[in-house]
Amino acid sequence: MLKNVFFTPIGISGAALVGKDTLCNEVISIFEKKFDIKSKRHSIAGDFIKKDLKNMILKNLKLKIDPNSPKEKEIMRPLMVEYGRYMRKKTKGRYFIEKLNENKQFGKGYVPIITDIRYTEYPKDELYWLKREKNGILIFLERKGIKDANEFEKKNNIILKNNADFHINVPNFKNISEYSVYMKDIVLNIVESYTLPLTNRTSFGS
Repeated sequence: MLKNVFFTPIGISGAALVGKDTLCNEVISIFEKKFDIKSKRHSIAGDFIKKDLKNMILKNLKLKIDPNSPKEKEIMRPLMVEYGRYMRKKTKGRYFIEKLNENKQFGKGYVPIITDIRYTEYPKDELYWLKREKNGILIFLERKGIKDANEFEKKNNIILKNNADFHINVPNFKNISEYSVYMKDIVLNIVESYTLPLTNRTSFGS
């Protein structure tokens, strides 16, 4: 039955390096182990930027550079940042959102988790898309010692934090095991809130 259900997304926000992907892994684990519901990580910009630039560089420029390689990604980071800024400005924040919207299987039979809800710069930016267009929920993550990377990120994060459905502020941990233990009940509460009642978080058909 759930294979034909379209689930609304869960977005994760927070400063760079705060641990959004780690939180995503914890959410996925709870969904699958406790509720037998599949979930999957998505990225609004990162995956599409790498794909666009890979096509541009490998096919058009014919250079042997792969943006999926961690080492070469660091070399290309300035280009990736500027490309993302340009495409967002050109489309008032909609370019990468619409790329994700083109995926007709998005959320079908699984809970999509977006690990990079970052922007509220334009009227129908990522926050608007998540909460108004997709009826999704937003988790804002903070961690001791992790500050906003710059004033632009700080400005967006204030708005994102104020519009979050859940706010998590965690200390630093020595290892991932300590983190998992600390986060278990917090994440379980979020997942339970998402699934009860389940019908508010799903739409049948596309």
